[in-house]
Amino acid sequence: MTNDLQSTAKPYGKLPEPQFTPELLSMIRSGKVYSLQHVLEPGIPVFAGHAPFKSMPYIRHFDSEGMLEGSAGFASEFTMMGQHTGTHIDALCHFSKRVGDERYFYGGETVSDAENHEGIATWSIEQMPPIIAKGILLDVPRALGVDILEDSYAITIEDLKLCEEKQGVNITTGTCVFTRTGFSQYWKKENERFLTRHAGVNLQAAQYLVEQGAIVVGSDTSAFEVLPSPKHDVHIYLLVDQGVPIMECLNFEQLAQDEVYEFVIIVTPLKLKGATASIVHPIAIC
Repeated sequence: MTNDLQSTAKPYGKLPEPQFTPELLSMIRSGKVYSLQHVLEPGIPVFAGHAPFKSMPYIRHFDSEGMLEGSAGFASEFTMMGQHTGTHIDALCHFSKRVGDERYFYGGETVSDAENHEGIATWSIEQMPPIIAKGILLDVPRALGVDILEDSYAITIEDLKLCEEKQGVNITTGTCVFTRTGFSQYWKKENERFLTRHAGVNLQAAQYLVEQGAIVVGSDTSAFEVLPSPKHDVHIYLLVDQGVPIMECLNFEQLAQDEVYEFVIIVTPLKLKGATASIVHPIAIC
């Protein structure tokens, strides 16, 4: 008999088997831990096509009177949201590419064979392993000498190389690479702006990251690539062509304030069978 871990032993795109290596351990100097998650609460921006966040009390303390013996009381809540809510990671099955009459996932697997009323059987989020890797933050606004990038600013290869040069970092094989745009300033304040015209990488910049060895990419925006992007070419390139998961809506403001550009990143996706993403609480340790 095999368990779930054994049955999903094939590599998940470009993700390696998770391992806390001596190299990663040597990166930790101060031991300071940074949370990269936005708070989940009503009113946060949610990209079009995904369920909004809702949370409400289910049992309140005074409602629990008599449910337990003695003086004990308790409370619980009911939460409803899609997995593309707040800080999250996209599974490889989140996007497909149409070729002729069929749609294909990463690795050439077909949507017809994988999708059913219970979800998606191929590259779904429960198959994604935990991520423990070297992380690099490329602070594009700081490199360009601005507080926040302009609406719909397309981050280029030259911008990324400028960040590497100014920050003294190098993207190497097995790295998780994150781009800061400054658009977290609009979180819950200008949701429409945050969701529809944020800065992000162009296709050539995404290709550069993968060619340099990125195994995961992410940003402080809702879609990683520059918006508007009617064809979502960057998502197709990363998720379908390259097998590189995408993290979105991260909070890099404390890292940027402390000028922390290299760190150990730990991400543990939820094991939601058949799902196309997972909310996550990533941490960076430096």
